[in-house]
Amino acid sequence: MAAVAFWFFKKQADHIVEGRADRYDEKILDAVHTINDPRMHTVMEAITLLGTHTAITTAAGLTAIAMLRSDRKQDALTVAVSTGGAMAINTILKNIFQRRRPIEMARQIKLPRSHSFPSGHSLLTAATYPIVVHHLVQNRSLSTQAAAHTLTGLAILSVGFSRVYFGVHFPSDVLGGFAAGFGWLGLTSLSHTLIDGRHARSAMGDDSFLGTGNQEPGAGNR
Repeated sequence: MAAVAFWFFKKQADHIVEGRADRYDEKILDAVHTINDPRMHTVMEAITLLGTHTAITTAAGLTAIAMLRSDRKQDALTVAVSTGGAMAINTILKNIFQRRRPIEMARQIKLPRSHSFPSGHSLLTAATYPIVVHHLVQNRSLSTQAAAHTLTGLAILSVGFSRVYFGVHFPSDVLGGFAAGFGWLGLTSLSHTLIDGRHARSAMGDDSFLGTGNQEPGAGNR
């Protein structure tokens, strides 16, 4: 997953640098801004908050604390690394590309001071919420896991859409944010799996050694 996501991010970045993204960015922005529904505006205001640093840090922090209390230190570390790393990557990428924000729209919320590409809300939600939800429901039934991950996916997509809806990001910013976020999520998940596998093999080796050491003298020659 990480390789595909980073490949897609590179494609988006190339389109932006070369100006090819402008063609569909403006068309999509214009189409989205024809929507005029006060109820939807209220919903979008609530949804976009899910991608703020406050919401992301709170979700990751509470999950990590819950993992530590359950003696799941490796899981807690994975959540912390995924979220902290995503925040660092977001800052680095914004400073590299330094893309301007869209022009001011009629219903635009307060324009962030940071650069536009990639969308930080999209990147952070993609890198954080899936792994948080995974650790919270991994021991539940398959139907519960499927429902939780489906809702998480919809929430992530909605956050991305809200950034276009409020005119603070181009659609290509959101796509780039998703790609970078899911790419980083894939790397942290892979690292977690490899470390877990190594610990499991180490534990099996220790058990085997203890089992051999506890044999009675001469037992191997019977």
